[in-house]
Amino acid sequence: MNMIRNRIGVGMLGVAAALLVVSTASAQVDGRLVITGEAAALNGEMNMINLATAEAIAHACHRLAAERGETMAIVILDNLGNLTYASRADGETIRSMMFAQRKARTAMVTRASTHLRQNALERDPSPSRAQFEYNMGFLPNAGGLPIWVGDQIIGFIGIGGSTPRPPEWSDEICAHGALEEVVGPQPPIVPDP
Repeated sequence: MNMIRNRIGVGMLGVAAALLVVSTASAQVDGRLVITGEAAALNGEMNMINLATAEAIAHACHRLAAERGETMAIVILDNLGNLTYASRADGETIRSMMFAQRKARTAMVTRASTHLRQNALERDPSPSRAQFEYNMGFLPNAGGLPIWVGDQIIGFIGIGGSTPRPPEWSDEICAHGALEEVVGPQPPIVPDP
C-alpha cells in the first residue's frame, strides 16, 4: 500500500512539474518589450516593461496628441510601481505630471482602467464615495491604463493634461492608441456609464 502511495505521489509531482513548465512558458512576454537577463533577475520579475518600450509608447502618444493639437504629460510605471518613463510636452505643468502619475498609480493598484473609478464616482457622487477614492490615493479620472501584452500586465500608463473631446479624444484614447500601436491589442476602452 505504501508503495502505491509513493508511486502516486511521484506521478503527481511529475504532472505538477510538467504543468509548471507549461504555465511558465506560456507566461513569457516578447523579450523586446520587457527587461531581461540580470535586470530581470535582480527584480525577480520577467514581465516588466523596459525603457525602450516605455519611451516608444510615450513618443507614440505625444505624436497622436500633436496630430490633434493637444499636449500632455505621460507617466509610465513598471509592475512594481517604479517610475520607468515620464515626459511632458512643452507648456504642460507639474499639475499635469501629478495627474498622470496618480492615474498610473490608480491603474497599478486596481489593475484596471481608471475610467472604472470615474464611472463608479459618477454613479455614486456622494461625498463619502469621493472621500473614499481620494483617501485611497486614487484619481477617479479616465487616462490611466494597465499595459497588457497578451494575458500579462507589463506596466501602467497615466496621462494628464489634454482637453477631452468625447468620443473622439481623451487622455485615455491617446494612451489606448499608443499602447495598441507599440505593444499590440489592449482591452477595449471602458464606456461611460
